[in-house]
Amino acid sequence: MLARATALLFLGLGMASCGTKEPGPEETVPRLDVLRERAWMLGVDARQRFLVFTSQTASGTYAQALPAGWVTRISEPAEGVRFAQDGSSVLLWSPVSGEQTRTWWIWRPGTGAGVAFTSRASGDMVHDRSLTYAAFTESEAGTTSLRVMDTATCTAEACPLRTLLQVPGNTLLLQGGGTAVLATDATQGWLIDVPSGAVTPLGPIAGPTTLSSDGTRYSLFDGAGHLQVFDTATRTLVWERPWMEDVSLKDWKVSSALMTDAKVMVVNVYQPPPPGSIPLVRETLKCDAEACQAVPGGAGACWWGLDRTDAVHCNRTVRCGPYGCEYQDVYYDASMRLLSNTGYRGSFSRQPAFNADLTQHLWLDRGTSSDTLTWNRPEGSRQLALQGRVETNLCAFLPGGERVAFAQALTRSDGVSETRLWAWDGETVTNLLPLENAPTSPFVVRDSPTALYVNVAAPDHTNIIRIGL
Repeated sequence: MLARATALLFLGLGMASCGTKEPGPEETVPRLDVLRERAWMLGVDARQRFLVFTSQTASGTYAQALPAGWVTRISEPAEGVRFAQDGSSVLLWSPVSGEQTRTWWIWRPGTGAGVAFTSRASGDMVHDRSLTYAAFTESEAGTTSLRVMDTATCTAEACPLRTLLQVPGNTLLLQGGGTAVLATDATQGWLIDVPSGAVTPLGPIAGPTTLSSDGTRYSLFDGAGHLQVFDTATRTLVWERPWMEDVSLKDWKVSSALMTDAKVMVVNVYQPPPPGSIPLVRETLKCDAEACQAVPGGAGACWWGLDRTDAVHCNRTVRCGPYGCEYQDVYYDASMRLLSNTGYRGSFSRQPAFNADLTQHLWLDRGTSSDTLTWNRPEGSRQLALQGRVETNLCAFLPGGERVAFAQALTRSDGVSETRLWAWDGETVTNLLPLENAPTSPFVVRDSPTALYVNVAAPDHTNIIRIGL
C-alpha cells in the first residue's frame, strides 16, 4: 500500500505561521454584495438568474432577478423550494399547518405569482428532476388519494389535478423516480406510470419497497424472505437473493431499504428482540445479483447521504462511558465503495464536505480550543490546524474541487471578534474578506462565475449576501 503524504499548516488569530497570502494582482479579488436585508435565502437557480427568499419585514416569499433586478412576490411564506434542473420552474411548500397539512405552489419565472395547487397535502411529495409533475397525497374521511399536478397544464389561475389512486386509511407512502411513482400502504403496493396514469397493483408486500432514482428498477421482499429486483417497464424479475441465507441471519427482519444509483440494494436489518423489548442487534447489508454482504460500520443505520442518491451515510454508536460516547460516521458511494470513515466523541458531528464527483472530502475535527481541517484526495491528505472555531455553516469545496472555502470565528489583537472567510488549495491559505456577521445555513455554491450565496445573522435579523470569487 502506498503511503499517503500528509502536510500540516497552522492558522490562527487572523494570520498563519506559514502559507498565508492576500489575493495577488492576477487573481480575482473577492467581492461581497448584500443582495437583501432582513430576508432569508431559500435558494438560487443553477445559472444564477434569480434568488428565492422569504422576507422578514413583509409576509411572503419572493423571487429576485440577479444581481439586483425585478422583485416579485410568488407565494405565502414558504419553508423550502426545489428548482427544476433548467430553472424553468420552482416548487415551493409551506410549513406544516395545525391540521398537519401543507400548501404547495408551482412558480415559473416570468409568470407573476406562483399557483397554489393544493392546501391539503399530507405525507410525501415526489417529482422528477425537471419538475414536469408533482405527485402527493391528500386524506379525507378515512380515504387517502394520490394526486398529480402536471406543470404544463397550469395556468396563471390554477393547476388541474389528476387523481390516480384512492385507498382506505390515512397513510400512503410515495417514492418517485423519473416518471414512475411507487406507492405503498401497510400491506399493498402500486406502481404508477405518471404520463399515462396507469396504475399496476403489486399485491401484498412483505417488507419495505424501493424505487431507483431514475425509475427503471423497483424492489420487493417476498413472503419467503427473498429480495427481488424488477424492471419497471416490463415488471420482469432482474435478480433475486435469499438474503438471510447469504449472511446467515435466519429469522432476522428488515427495517428499511434503499436502492442506490448503481442499483445496489442497501438493507438495514435487525434481530427480533423478546416481546416488549427494543431491537439491540442490527446489521446493514449490501445486495446485488451476486450476493448479499454485511456493510462495515453499518449497524442497521444507513440511509441517503449528502442529500444525494449516489451517496450512503451510516452512523453508529461505538461505545459509551462515564465521559460520553464515541461515534463512527461512514460514507459510501453508489457502488458501496468506502469514501470516508471518521470517529468522533461527544455531541459535535460535522457532516464532511465532498466535491462534486465524491473523489475528495473535507473533514472538520473539533478539539478543546482549536479545529483541524483534513482534506482527503486521491494523491494524499493535507491538514490545516486552526486556532479559533471554523463556522460549520460555511465550509465547502469551490467549483472544480481545487479549493475549499471556510469561515472562521476569530478574536483580533485589539480584542474585537470577527468572522473571516478563507480559501485553501491544500498548500496556501488565502485571506479573502471579513464577514460582518456569522453565516447561517443554508449556503449555496455556484459556478460560471464562482460565487457563494450565504445567509448571515445580524442581531435581530438575517441578510443575504453574495461573495464573488
